[in-house]
Amino acid sequence: MNRKLISTIVLISVFGVTACSKASNEQAKVDTTEKSSSQNVKTEISASDKAILDRYDTITNEVVTSGEDEKIKQTLAPLIPEIKKVTAKKQREMALMNIYMLSGMYKEAYELNEQQIKEKPLPQRVMFRCTLLEKLNEAKVKIQQCHAASAQLIQTELSKSSSKNDPQYRDAEFVYLTEMYKAGHTDYKAKIQKFIDETKDVASKDRYKSLYDADIESFYGTDSPNYVPESLK
Repeated sequence: MNRKLISTIVLISVFGVTACSKASNEQAKVDTTEKSSSQNVKTEISASDKAILDRYDTITNEVVTSGEDEKIKQTLAPLIPEIKKVTAKKQREMALMNIYMLSGMYKEAYELNEQQIKEKPLPQRVMFRCTLLEKLNEAKVKIQQCHAASAQLIQTELSKSSSKNDPQYRDAEFVYLTEMYKAGHTDYKAKIQKFIDETKDVASKDRYKSLYDADIESFYGTDSPNYVPESLK
């Protein structure tokens, strides 16, 4: 899994509702909101589900530490039929998405993501769709449209907030600005920089700067309207 995918996951996590990576930046857990929910209902998981998921966790943790992409795919892909038997929807989908991402099965990941978006179009899911479109080498305009849709959803959530001083509001605002930039609005790069400069909390400012450097500056690299990142060519 390349740096772009990891940085996107980290950026989404600023919004407070999404993903994390572990085991040498290889394992993508696409929705920590769902992860938290699954933990809350852990006692409700059937014995058969628990047995399957425990086996999946053990095998995944063991193989991911190897860092060998082909070995990871060869080991995890055969688990898919068994994982699909899990009746607990959230745990089943989270495990499937992990396997798809770890195994480079981006088409399958995209299809699952689309299903989840249809059920509930959360901003983090749409943001992840953008990453998957990029992994599938879709056209630049399609990826930009995805980021525009993500930005619109985040803006809608921001409009519902009653406190602009809430740290989570600031985090969401930062993600909105980055999504607008990725949607092709190059003027938003300056707005992102201004947002960072005006952030008073030192820890937050450092975090935004780090995310900016990793996800915007080092990847996109220029404000030129004709610039196309390598992954979007």
